[in-house]
Amino acid sequence: MKLQDISLTLPHKPSARLRISALFPGTSMSTSNFADSLPDITAALPPSSTLLVFLNGLILPRSSWFEAISRFLRIRDKQRRRSSTSSSYSFSSSSSSSNTGSKTGAVPEKNGSHGNTCMSATAAAGDSAYENGIHVPEIMKIPNILTYDRFGQGASDPDPSDPDPAVDDTPYGHTPEDVVDDLHQMLLLVSRQFLARDLKELDVVIVANSIGCPLARLYNGRYFPDVRVVGYLFLDSMMANSDFVSVFPDPDAPGFDPAKDLREGVDEEALRWTRKQFREKFHPSVGNPERLDRRGLRGLLPFSDKPRLRLPVDGQDQGTTREGARKRIGIPRVIVIGHDWDVFAEHNEKGPMSIPKAVINGYMNPAWQRYNEGLTRLAAVDSENVVPVKIAKGCGHFIQKDDPEMVAREVDLLLRRLGL
Repeated sequence: MKLQDISLTLPHKPSARLRISALFPGTSMSTSNFADSLPDITAALPPSSTLLVFLNGLILPRSSWFEAISRFLRIRDKQRRRSSTSSSYSFSSSSSSSNTGSKTGAVPEKNGSHGNTCMSATAAAGDSAYENGIHVPEIMKIPNILTYDRFGQGASDPDPSDPDPAVDDTPYGHTPEDVVDDLHQMLLLVSRQFLARDLKELDVVIVANSIGCPLARLYNGRYFPDVRVVGYLFLDSMMANSDFVSVFPDPDAPGFDPAKDLREGVDEEALRWTRKQFREKFHPSVGNPERLDRRGLRGLLPFSDKPRLRLPVDGQDQGTTREGARKRIGIPRVIVIGHDWDVFAEHNEKGPMSIPKAVINGYMNPAWQRYNEGLTRLAAVDSENVVPVKIAKGCGHFIQKDDPEMVAREVDLLLRRLGL
């Protein structure tokens, strides 16, 4: 099984091409118009009503997901083959399929000074609270999979709505709202043209990194209930409500108190340097090659824990009894994974910004952790429904690149929790 590259033209932007990579089980060349012939095994697989969508950050294109998707497919195909030989599928901590741990998997952060409350993927998989009431299909299916380059990113054309760079050199172009509108038009087209289904009939699960996470949140607010997004995996979400400068106190501001505001190992000059570097590279006013205008994002998503994600009513889930629907309320719908504090700090210190680790660990990492903790509550029914933030040990900001195996296992775990 492998992803196929496809070129799409969206109806509302017919002059530009969007490049996607996708796998649609049960689809043949004659019905899907793939550029390359599909492997026989893909056409022979049973069709799925699940659509797994991967959303990029600003830096890495769709290719950054390929290795994680490949490993996920191997995991799921192994489960599919095993489950096809038995009449039922066992979802328990003793099952080999629930052994989601890996040498570099999501693990608890052991440094107590960070103040993190985390859990491992292995521990979560064995937690009976996530097993009761979950409908696990007898035959594990390979879901439909889609990742894409947004307009202006990777192999896709520039957004035709952006100003012509030949006459307007502004770094700003389309907005986050434009991006989610494009995403919706793409999913409508894919569901109709390649899956022969109404988009409303699909169970959509979104896996996102960096700015892809706030874009997923905006998509929910804009298109619920027209789309059934039933689960989210957020990988080191961008702090959408931050300007990335004010995270660090200003040593030249009135009221700055060195005794209170300086963390261990940090001096005032280090703060000035850090604020300058983040202002020049990460402030929302800074442009990017994609020409995605981030300036309004803080106003759209001012909090990490609200607006809450709106989710399909559990009683409407197909194949679920009334009692099962009641129990399904406890299924975690949002999984949040953050970067390894020390790895991220080291990347900043050894990278072009040359920011001391003590500055990142003293200010940025705690702020990011608090933001991630808010994300875990976006779909919570009660405190038992919240999965604490996981830390991707050994990973920087681009978790799917640093540990694709862990991401693959987390995707599989989330789908199994959802009974998909």
